[in-house]
This record gives sequence, structure tokens and C-alpha cells, in this order.
Amino acid sequence: MIISAVARPEPTTALPAKIVMERRVHPGAERGFKEWTARFVDSASRFTGHEGASVLSAHGNLYFILLRFASGADLSRWQESAEYAELMGEAERVSQTGEASQVQSGFETWFTLPDLPAPHAPPAKWKMAMLTWMCLLPMVIALSYLLAPLALPFLVNVALSTAIPVSMLTWVIMPRLTRLLYGWLYPVSHAR
Repeated sequence: MIISAVARPEPTTALPAKIVMERRVHPGAERGFKEWTARFVDSASRFTGHEGASVLSAHGNLYFILLRFASGADLSRWQESAEYAELMGEAERVSQTGEASQVQSGFETWFTLPDLPAPHAPPAKWKMAMLTWMCLLPMVIALSYLLAPLALPFLVNVALSTAIPVSMLTWVIMPRLTRLLYGWLYPVSHAR
């Protein structure tokens, strides 16, 4: 879901939440931006549920700030703090919000495509669950038949039967199915 600098995830969300912020640094404000980024990440790290952060430089004056929280509620608590509001105000003096800022939690990261606009809301949970199950079931069945004759140790068998479907879903199947079923996953009323 695309967010502004102060948008919040659903506070009741118990799933892990990730925030991706794109910032374009004003010319001549690089040092101030780096100092702001350090304070911003430090602020997040002091809040309950913070699980990590990364700051990536894309090209020129473009930066991405990635923060992970244990839940949408944890992320919301930080975003509702006076400290966060003050830091976001400071951010506007040294940079501007880019186009790719968003908050995601749970499976919806499988249902977004980099070359299509991210809708305001993720697909309905029942649609994500049904599509994931419909893709996962045939792979698990096929792998159980393919791996059975190998008589692999239990742990190796389980590792392969989970790693292969997750990899296939993440990099092969879901991107194609999301593109094919985009209109069904994201009804026109939810599109940006």
C-alpha cells in the first residue's frame, strides 16, 4: 500500500510489517540527510518490535530506507510518537518523499509487481490464501512423489519440500500469477 510520510498500517495487524521509504536528497543537503537517517534509524530501534533497518543508496540523490517491525501495531506505535513526527518534519528540510514509499505486511509482498502501481490496499486475505494454496498444493504433491524414492533423511526431505515451493512461489509463480490475475486481486475500486 502506498503511504505518505505519516500513513500508518492497520494497528491491529499482528503480522510482521515492513516500511520502505524512498527519499530524494535536496542538492547540497547530503550531510544533513545522512545525520537525519542515523537519528531516524536509531529512533526506530528504540521502539518495541523493531527487527532491523537498512539504508540503501540507489543512484545520485536517491535513497531507500527499509525498516522491519514484528507487527503492524509495533510500527504504528513508533509512527504515532512525537519523535517520529519531529523526525519526519526534519526529513522535509533535507529531502523529499519519493514515489516508492510503502508499508507491507504478510503475504502481500508476493502480490506486488515492480512495474505496476501498488494499490492502496493489499488483496483480500482470502484471495491471497486461496491463490497461495492452489499454487502450493500441486508442488507439495509432486515433490512428495519425486522425493519418496530417494529415501532422504527426514530433515533433508522437509528442507527440500519447503525450500523448493517457497522459491518457486517467490521468484517464478507469484509474479506471473499476480500479473495474470491483477484485476481480480486488486479490484478497480482499490487501484491508485
